[in-house]
Amino acid sequence: MTKLHGDWLTEGILDFEYKKYVLLAYLQHVQSQFTEHRLFPYLPELRSHYESSLHFKEKKKSIKSSFPKKLTGVDLKKLRLQYEEMYKDDDYLSELNGILEFAIPRFSTALSEGQERFQEVEADLTFAPVGIIPLRTEEGYLFIHRSSQHETAIFRYQLALYDSGRQRYIHTFWVDSVTKGIGTTFENLKVELARKYRSLPNPATYMVESRHDYPLHETLLPVAKQLVVRHLGAA
Repeated sequence: MTKLHGDWLTEGILDFEYKKYVLLAYLQHVQSQFTEHRLFPYLPELRSHYESSLHFKEKKKSIKSSFPKKLTGVDLKKLRLQYEEMYKDDDYLSELNGILEFAIPRFSTALSEGQERFQEVEADLTFAPVGIIPLRTEEGYLFIHRSSQHETAIFRYQLALYDSGRQRYIHTFWVDSVTKGIGTTFENLKVELARKYRSLPNPATYMVESRHDYPLHETLLPVAKQLVVRHLGAA
């Protein structure tokens, strides 16, 4: 299974064994993608599923705690009243509880693996500004180059405000893929872009270089975007 819907927990048949099969099939697919260093969109999907499951569990817990309790006695040693829960889960909620207890630790484990692989990729990358960086850095170019290849992928970026998690992020737009020869430098590429696209006469430009052939769109580009955002935030 290559996709796990956001409402996978409640959609369709509510059966522990069935949901277990659906979840494990999805996590097996994610594991195979991580093995091939394909981190996106699976890493943010896992984070969303994990946080949603925790939220669902906590919401159910808060609803249960809001129900009245029956006084059953007094603990004289601890000087504390003793209560009995009057709220009881029905079969539907009990089944949901079982599924959540099974799913949450497995989401957590898969998410941790994805985050570790993300950090490994990030540690492998070289990030550097290209040429002189102008005062205006909200828009510019991003070069992604794999050392074992001659091609350099060129993206135009625009810094956005905030996403749903209140984090800054950038939009990227494919511009070109160029062959970088012995006499071609990243500075030369920047000059050529400024000549070709007059809307950015002095563009902020950043280079991300990888020693390994990680997938471009599933791994290198998302990691490179976060490096740019982090740099712009610190600038």
